Amino acid sequence: MNRVETTVYDVAICGAGLAGLTLARQIKRALPHASILLMDRLTRPLPTAAFKVGESSVEIGAHYLGEKLGLSEYFDRSHFHKLGLRYFFGDTHGSFEKRPEFGLSHFPKVNSYQMDRGVLESDLRQMNADMGIELMEGVGVQDILLSEDGTPHQVVVQNRENRQVRHIQARWVVDATGRRRLLQKKLGLARERTGPQCSASWFRYEGQLNLDDMAGPDQAEWHARVPDRKRYFSTNHLMGPGYWVWFIPLAPDSTSVGIVTHTDVVPFKEHNTFERSMQWLRTNEPAVADFLEGREPLDFKVMRHYSHTSRQVFSEQRWACVGESGVFADPFYSPGTDMIGFANTITTEMIRLDFEGELTAKQVSGYNQFLIGFNDSLTDNIQFGYPFFGHATVSAAKLLWDFTAAWSFVCPQMFNSFYLDAEKSAQVRSVTAPYFFLARRLQQMLADWAALSPGRLTFEFIDYLSLEFLHKLRQRNLQTGKNLAELLADQEENMARVEELAQVLFLLAVEDVMPEFLDRIPEPIWLNPWAMSLKPERWEKDGLFRPKSQPRDLSEMRQQIRSMFKLKETSSMTSPVEEPLELVTAE
Repeated sequence: MNRVETTVYDVAICGAGLAGLTLARQIKRALPHASILLMDRLTRPLPTAAFKVGESSVEIGAHYLGEKLGLSEYFDRSHFHKLGLRYFFGDTHGSFEKRPEFGLSHFPKVNSYQMDRGVLESDLRQMNADMGIELMEGVGVQDILLSEDGTPHQVVVQNRENRQVRHIQARWVVDATGRRRLLQKKLGLARERTGPQCSASWFRYEGQLNLDDMAGPDQAEWHARVPDRKRYFSTNHLMGPGYWVWFIPLAPDSTSVGIVTHTDVVPFKEHNTFERSMQWLRTNEPAVADFLEGREPLDFKVMRHYSHTSRQVFSEQRWACVGESGVFADPFYSPGTDMIGFANTITTEMIRLDFEGELTAKQVSGYNQFLIGFNDSLTDNIQFGYPFFGHATVSAAKLLWDFTAAWSFVCPQMFNSFYLDAEKSAQVRSVTAPYFFLARRLQQMLADWAALSPGRLTFEFIDYLSLEFLHKLRQRNLQTGKNLAELLADQEENMARVEELAQVLFLLAVEDVMPEFLDRIPEPIWLNPWAMSLKPERWEKDGLFRPKSQPRDLSEMRQQIRSMFKLKETSSMTSPVEEPLELVTAE
């Protein structure tokens, strides 16, 4: 018999994974008197280190978990601090220690975390229960019946043991069912991405698989670059054409390994089983295959064409989609918890405004544009680079650009929450709008650089926070409590830095591809980076030598970055391809 619950909850959250659990906690902290029900098919105890991907966070997600949710002490106690993002390029069949490495030597002051999702979600369930959040385990969400007249919505759930069906009533309903995307599919809102597609397979091992062990103990200089065997605590990426392989530590004593590929370059069928994954590693990353030889995985998972988006994720009709039920970006920069943080914070704000009778369709439209636009632009930016992931110097340049952009334009939004205020956001965008045109120009230059490069420039190790300009930029932007005037001043400063960085990367590209043209660039160098390209015949026509701003001294930033690279011997250079790549960007 179907039974309609007489209790009407303020918020019913369908799904108690990371997105649903953190949302419930955030709402309860913001609105202590709200009645909240979490529903999930899984029951405790949850398996550890064996059932979900999404173990790595960066500064945005870590700030959300630690500060917005008040979990800093918990993460310090129960999970690993992360030693940043780390990348290995170069000859995948040669000595591992000779591969160009891009990463940190020491833990940064602003924390990020490596998480065991099983441990975290089990702990969050108990924390939520202790806060008075009701958790209904062992039930499957069958349907969500949305009200159109202001009366409560209904969630149809079925007990997985006795098959009893119940109708739960709630003012707000949140879909956190993951890739099932129940509401989006029901409402016809789900939108698959067009263009490049990427897929992943991953597996976990018992024990700490430390990449420091892939270089012999006699490689003292290599080991000294990252002392105390700390590479293990990074999100490690082993890079090649169209792919990356990850190594991620899970507390207390296991390791996640994954293969991510651009399916136009590496077909998914080459790694869609564990046996095929190992064979693919033997062919493409033999040192990794040797490192894993003889170990039995705890599990094996796959996700084909993992990135997705939507036409809508929030509604003034009192529903929302969070986590993978909403949008899912490419995981290359570990943004999953970032997206959860933004979506959950918006949902909490919408519920607060609704309780106060102030929620408007215009506000919700702005929130949809923010989250969907961020997800789509982030994924586009990452995935256009997959074909040249095997090119160390171009990829390093892209990493420097993307890290600068993230710390300049994305981190301040989470650290100061101004994306919740349409007026503040509009004022910030009036300062930062030129960045997006500059980023598109730089993307095309990177694609052309990868296609034309003879491989003149390379590097051994780049500790990116040893770059003074980047260290200072990160320190300045990853701060809370700033007023609008301070945020606007920061963004003016950030725009100055990216204008300078674009020129420095352009000069690096010219030196690598066509050094004979460096003499055509007049000293002291100050250019219009919105006109940069690797087509010298267009420089004058496009306005490269007609800058839009007053000249500033590039020498310090140029010296910092150029000192990270060295010239290869001529005999080791490769010939460029005949035509540059055409960059396709989403409109």
